This record gives sequence, structure tokens and C-alpha cells, in this order.
Amino acid sequence: MKDYSVSPLSDFVFARIFGEQRNIDNTKAFLKTLLDIPADDYDELTVDNPILGKLFKHGKTPVVDLKLKTKSGKIIHIELQVEKKANLRSRILYYAARLIGDQLRWGDDYDELHQVISIVICNHRLLEEDSYINVYELRNDKNHCFTNLLRFVILELPKLPKVKDSAVWPWLRFLKCRKKEEFEMLSRKYPELEKPVFCTRKMSLLEKWRDIRFHKNLWKTDERMLMLQAKMDGQEEAKLKIARNLLAEGATLEFVQKITGLDLGEIEKLQN
Repeated sequence: MKDYSVSPLSDFVFARIFGEQRNIDNTKAFLKTLLDIPADDYDELTVDNPILGKLFKHGKTPVVDLKLKTKSGKIIHIELQVEKKANLRSRILYYAARLIGDQLRWGDDYDELHQVISIVICNHRLLEEDSYINVYELRNDKNHCFTNLLRFVILELPKLPKVKDSAVWPWLRFLKCRKKEEFEMLSRKYPELEKPVFCTRKMSLLEKWRDIRFHKNLWKTDERMLMLQAKMDGQEEAKLKIARNLLAEGATLEFVQKITGLDLGEIEKLQN
């Protein structure tokens, strides 16, 4: 029987490795392979939105995004997108623009704005380019920079080649690992991955993680079955049950209405 471990792409594992201040060395090492910012800017790298404790609160399904600040004030946003979502490009732009706008308060000067670097790790194909690393900035057709305040770095795991061709390659290969021998091979070959691999392997032994993963998968399966039942026979009770579950998970009224087709007033009654 093959020895499969938990995946670093699992939200809980990813947040443990990169989203905790105590593991900030992992995040620094990863960013240094990817970004061309001064090395001393990482001296005071801090996690601005610790999310680990919120991941499974009340059973909600999380979106893993980490907001970090560097010594000079740069904002680095790391987002993990495992499942393909509609309008993802617009969402990426919207979130980054918000990180720009939220920096200023009434009376602040525009020169107080700091650069926002948005890193999106996709476990699916998002762009038409062949490269698995794509960096976007605001430039004109002559390649003249309009401003350096906004930068997007898109990493697409399905396009990753089998052999190393960049400094960030080992980290992305690590994210795709599932087998014990793969983790061990990477940690031997790349010392900077020893601690991330240790974190992942340690979590593979935690009964709490197994329990969380089981109940999370069970919830997803239940939702799919309920949706299938509703589509097959249109039973009102099935739709109501789906609506209650979605509302309990924090979904908006508009989203529940779109999924179930129920009247908005009826959904409001369920929420209340």
C-alpha cells in the first residue's frame, strides 16, 4: 500500500506552514525565491491576518489568503486557489485594489501608499501563457512602467515541469507532493524544505486533522447529494435544507437564491 500524506495544498496544512508567525522562516524562504525585493526587507516580515484559528470555525469552508507586511511596508498577499472559479481574474484585481485603497485614511497623502504584491497559487490553468510563472505590472505598450504600486504574480501548478528550472520550482513541487518518498526526496535535496516537510508529515499523524478532513469532505458530499436530489425531483424540502446549510456556512442571501431558486423573502425567513 502506498504511503499517502496530507497535501500541502489542503487549506489547513498550507495555513500552518506559511500563515503562522512561528513558521515565518518558511514564508521568507519561499518569497525570496520568487520576488526581487531587498533581502533586508524580510527582516521584519509579519503575518497581518493570522487565519489558522478561523479555518474551521462553525464548519465554514475557508478561502486561504495570507496578508503579510515587510520591513519597508510592502504588502504581500498570498492566495491559494485549489478549485477553479469563475471570474477569478476580476476577483484577484478587486482584492489587490482594495489592499491599495485600504492603506489611506482621510487626510493621508498618496505618497504614503506602499506597494502591493499579490501572489496567487492556482492548482488549475488560469492563463493562456505556457509558463507556470507570470508576473504582471502596470506598463504601456513600450514597456514603460506607470507605477510599481501593484504587481501580480500568478503561479500555475499544472504547468510545472518535471525538472527544476527556477529557484521557486522546489517549493511548487513540494506543494504538489502527496507521497512520503516524494517529501523525503525533496527535503534531502533542498534543505530549505526540511521544515515545511516536517510540518506536513507531522500533521499527517494528527488525529485531529484526520477528523477535520473527514467531516469537511462529508459536508461537501452531503451538499452535492442534496443538490442532485433537488435537481432530479425539485422537492421544496430539499431546497430548503440546502438553503439552511448554506446560510449556516455564511453564504449571502443572493448566493443562496442563485443556488436554490427560492424566493428571497423565504430565504430571509430561514436566516432569521
